[in-house]
Amino acid sequence: MASTKVTTALFNGSTLTAAAVDTHSSTIDLTDGYGGALHAKLTNGASGPTVAAQVQIRVSGDGAEWYDLGGALVGGTGNAGIYDWGGIPIDIGIEHAYVAGGSNTGEDVTADVDITEVTALT
Repeated sequence: MASTKVTTALFNGSTLTAAAVDTHSSTIDLTDGYGGALHAKLTNGASGPTVAAQVQIRVSGDGAEWYDLGGALVGGTGNAGIYDWGGIPIDIGIEHAYVAGGSNTGEDVTADVDITEVTALT
């Protein structure tokens, strides 16, 4: 069985500003698909943050009530450190998703988060 997939960037080189309010991505509508996978990467600058950045995946079955999908994805404090996670399952029953990122102090961190949705099965 073949599948058709579409990848959407939720954070695309987005800056998580040190000691600022968390950054939220746009909400993605997954009602027309069959689930998929989320991939995330946090990249520190030449000087790492004092407190690591994190990304929290938020999901909803109805677009009104939101829940954390597991724990936060927490980076590290290493200089020029890269921390990544791939293939986090997004189940077919999830209709909407977004990510929130931040909580870092001392230095900015760059975030890249993509979701690959299965849109057709043939």
